[in-house]
Amino acid sequence: KSGFTAWRYYPWVNWVDHSENGQLKSVTYDKQRNDTILKVEFHSQFWQYNYARCNEYSFQFDGQECTQPAPIVNSLYTSNTSYTVAPPGEVSGFCNATSRGPLRSGPLSITVHITNPCSSGGQSYTGKGSTGKVTSYILVEEYCP
Repeated sequence: KSGFTAWRYYPWVNWVDHSENGQLKSVTYDKQRNDTILKVEFHSQFWQYNYARCNEYSFQFDGQECTQPAPIVNSLYTSNTSYTVAPPGEVSGFCNATSRGPLRSGPLSITVHITNPCSSGGQSYTGKGSTGKVTSYILVEEYCP
């Protein structure tokens, strides 16, 4: 039977991370079937300020980047500025295999990573800013082909 089969929502209220390289968040999802594809989403606020910044946000599955249908990555670039840029951000995509092969049923570690490939200074933050309430989250949806 094709269509949507399962989902899981992992929220964090007022979470913030100052990392510029490495893992931001990690969750464990119990994949229901071998023949499904996963849709993953990471929503948060992406902060950059002071000088040019280039951050890449990506998903990994059991420590490996998705290869089928494609890597799941999004970038945020700011030019040389002295002000804060803090747009809501999203990284999302589909995955059914990594370089190790198809994603199998059972517990699966899903992580969001940040890298800083073109920085010339400044700082990056992910999550809550100085005012208001921000809910960051990972959403995992499982679909039958």
